[in-house]
Order: sequence, then C-alpha cells, then structure tokens
Amino acid sequence: MAKRQSRREARRAAFTQIFQLSGRDGEDANEILGFMLDEMPECEDNLGYITQVVKGVDEKAEELDAHISAHLKKGWTIYRISKAAHAILKLAVYEMKYVDDVPPKTAINEAVELAKEYGADGDQKFVNGILGAIYKDLTPGGEQ
Repeated sequence: MAKRQSRREARRAAFTQIFQLSGRDGEDANEILGFMLDEMPECEDNLGYITQVVKGVDEKAEELDAHISAHLKKGWTIYRISKAAHAILKLAVYEMKYVDDVPPKTAINEAVELAKEYGADGDQKFVNGILGAIYKDLTPGGEQ
C-alpha cells in the first residue's frame, strides 16, 4: 500500500502548480492539474485541497496581489519579488483567507518553510514579514 500524501507534501505540490501557472503560455489550471496528476499520482489523496488552492489563487490573483502590494516597502512592486516568493505569498494569503481548515499561523509557518526550500536568500524573512502584516490586517485585534 502506498504511503498517503501529507498536507505539507500537498502544499508543496500546490505551490509548484501555482508557480508554473505564473509563467504559463495559454495553459489553464485544469491542464496543469492534469499534468501534475500524471507526474505525481500521490496527489490524488489531496486533490480537493490542491485543486481548491491552485484554482483559487488563479481566480483571485488580483485580490491576493493587492494584499501583498499593500505591505511592500515604499517604491516596491510585485514585480520586484522573486517568482518563488510571489507564488508562496499568494498561496499563503489564499489559505489565510479562504481555506477554513488551515489556521492562519499554519499557513504562515508553511510558507516560511517553502521559502527556505524554494526561495532566494532572504525570502523566508521577507515572506514571514509580509504574511505577519497581512495576518494582523485579517484578524480582528491581530490575534487568533
């Protein structure tokens, strides 16, 4: 019997698909998810979660970018962020806002781990700082 895929592994798979969508040439989320299942059949375990976040990030990209942009240093734009950090931030903000079974602090911690693994030097601190500020905006009183 094959080992079940963990949520962390599913999140990593979702991140790779979100990253891939950011550089797409006419591919849509359904196509990319189909390719993912061909390459990583273990994703079937968490297909509901992966599909929700990949399609959700794609559909709400402008809204997510607005949240991220609001917390960038003066003079910075989304285009100055590494593509990996940008995909990680969009995934985490989407989880914080729209995925009920992922506590916001878990989304932040997992995003920092993804930044350590896939990001450039300094991305983990950057991701943590931006998401910490967004968390305070999204939660009444700044705590949960």
